[in-house]
Amino acid sequence: MLLRLPLRRMPARSLPCLLALSLPLTAPQSRAETLAEALASAYAGNPQLQGNRDLVAASDELVVQARAAYGPSLALSAQHTFTAARTRGTALPAEDQGFASSVELSLNQPLFTSGRLAAGIDAAEATRLSAREALRGQTQQLLLDVVSSYVGVRRDTQLYAIAVENYELLRGQNDVIAARYALRDSTRPDLEQTANRLELAAGRVIEARATVEASAARYRHLVGHYPQDLAPPPPLPTLATLETLYVTGERYNPNLASATLTAEASRAQVRAARAQMRPQVSAFSALSRSPLSPYQNTVREEAVSAGVRLTLQLYSGGLQSSALRQAIAANLADQQFVEEARRTMRETLAANWSRLQAAEASLPRYRAAVQAGERAVDGVSRQETAGIRTLRDVLQVTNDLLNARTAAAQAEAEIYLRQAALLRDAGILSITTLTDRAPYDPDSRLPGIARYAGHPVRIVMEPIDRLLQPRAGREAPVVRENATHFEWSATLPDPLAPPVVRDEEEMP
Repeated sequence: MLLRLPLRRMPARSLPCLLALSLPLTAPQSRAETLAEALASAYAGNPQLQGNRDLVAASDELVVQARAAYGPSLALSAQHTFTAARTRGTALPAEDQGFASSVELSLNQPLFTSGRLAAGIDAAEATRLSAREALRGQTQQLLLDVVSSYVGVRRDTQLYAIAVENYELLRGQNDVIAARYALRDSTRPDLEQTANRLELAAGRVIEARATVEASAARYRHLVGHYPQDLAPPPPLPTLATLETLYVTGERYNPNLASATLTAEASRAQVRAARAQMRPQVSAFSALSRSPLSPYQNTVREEAVSAGVRLTLQLYSGGLQSSALRQAIAANLADQQFVEEARRTMRETLAANWSRLQAAEASLPRYRAAVQAGERAVDGVSRQETAGIRTLRDVLQVTNDLLNARTAAAQAEAEIYLRQAALLRDAGILSITTLTDRAPYDPDSRLPGIARYAGHPVRIVMEPIDRLLQPRAGREAPVVRENATHFEWSATLPDPLAPPVVRDEEEMP
């Protein structure tokens, strides 16, 4: 059926996206956009995701810098100065001035750091991996947002069509009542009552239209373009039980993994803070050339020096002990945040699982309500024409049909969204779930010389440094979540279950 609204009831300004979304109601479209195409567009061009990938590339450099600290540092220093001096108060006053140049080449090589550099590498590596897990979580959230927006546009477009159809139905009833009123076969209150429902339906159409426009704007923000004709989304992977999802989330949830790696990084920072208070041994060498007089470059001195330096901080005004306490407190906090991430993962899994079960159980009932509502509207309308039912009955069943269609459309979209949300919560939602696109590889941006940072000395020094590094911080008193079931829900009887009929011989 061709659905139209009177132009006088709708604002003249309308977004091009709404015209594109309403076209499937009136005319055939070209090939529909699929969910896989929308996900691929967002995966390739979303600026938030691209920025997060750049941040991961920046965190990769932390490891390179930590490894490079094992290597030698070579510095060149050169200066050219002008000096003017005057001597007074003596029997023979003197005045000298002139230019002098000097140059120095210095080399410094750490030999032993009490585990400080090894702890720095561990902290940088854990930070890098934590950033990658955070990127994986942000990617999964973007994919879920695109799925939600895609399904939301389809749902809101369907709700708009339902609102328009309800408006057309009420307008037809209003026309019938108006014609009967002109023939003195209906009363003025009947006409006002239908007009009341008609105006309410018109308001719902306007609100539904605005909702579609808002959903389309959200889609454009995520994907990069307005939605056109959207194809039905493909089926998602079959979900196991909630307990299985808990186990999967423990292994693959990116937020939990990122929190765990952050705790490992702060634990390494504790070792680095302890090592800073221990002896540091380094070798140094210098080659210099400088004039004997600061006023001329004619006579020069060339010198070569080399040695070993031992450094041990004896007193720092409490700076180092404060830094150690700070690192320990930060690690204790990170250990608590790991449990918080675990609880959040379990909470979202349980909540989305419950909503999925509710939507799956409700959808058949809503569809049955739609079928019953359609039959009721047809039957009550006939009875009202015959004088058996009143106009109020007709308007009531029409409103019931609208509510049933709206609930069915929302439940159908809710099922798909909760399935995708569960995949995200368990950490197994990826671009390969619904598309053939290859996933982004963070290692593709690593520089080729990164693996050689700190060579060749690091090959020998790092094992010794790790062997003698200090202990880490203490374990935090983490209170683990109680994993038992919700007793109220487990023991609650089902009020929708049919009553049990006992045999007569069992009855007292």
